[in-house]
Amino acid sequence: IPTGIYALTIPTCATWNLSGITVAGNANGTSGSDLYSLSGPVGIFIDNNDTLYIADRDNNRIMMYYANAASGLVVAGDLTAGSSSNQLNAPKGVAVDQYGSIIVADSSNYRIQSFPSGSMVANTIAMNSAANPLGQIRDLHIDVNNNIYVTDSDYNRVVKFSTSNAIGVVLAPTNGTGSAANQLLGPFGNFIDGNQT
Repeated sequence: IPTGIYALTIPTCATWNLSGITVAGNANGTSGSDLYSLSGPVGIFIDNNDTLYIADRDNNRIMMYYANAASGLVVAGDLTAGSSSNQLNAPKGVAVDQYGSIIVADSSNYRIQSFPSGSMVANTIAMNSAANPLGQIRDLHIDVNNNIYVTDSDYNRVVKFSTSNAIGVVLAPTNGTGSAANQLLGPFGNFIDGNQT
């Protein structure tokens, strides 16, 4: 069953409100660390219940906001940067898999963390190593088979991790770094649609 924002279908007749509405964080744009505030939010994920998850980078945490909630809940990490299994360091991407686990691009720790539903302690899915180099992960998405697609800006590539293998498969580029149509240079995001393309 598709979950999350990639499962949306936007009709061709859709119109957009040109004035934004603040749904998380302070409406005046100030940063903070309380449950009403964010500091350097980077990645978001919206599940089928319209629950919003935010990678709150500078607060080293993942925030969860139920639809129409005024404040959020901390569901991963805390205000302290760290590398233990209950800490994050500048997270930049977040997604939730079909089992309710929160998957985090723990960018400055060069790893992908999985927080089981209801747990503040993570399992490491993949991390930087000689056999599996990972740099600053800027974004991640999960497909319907729970494969994880990460954007690795340091190594200028998109890498796929399967649920059964912590060694990633490089999807793009396969022709080095650069500005050609078959190359990437400092990628910041990826998107996997319902057709897994």
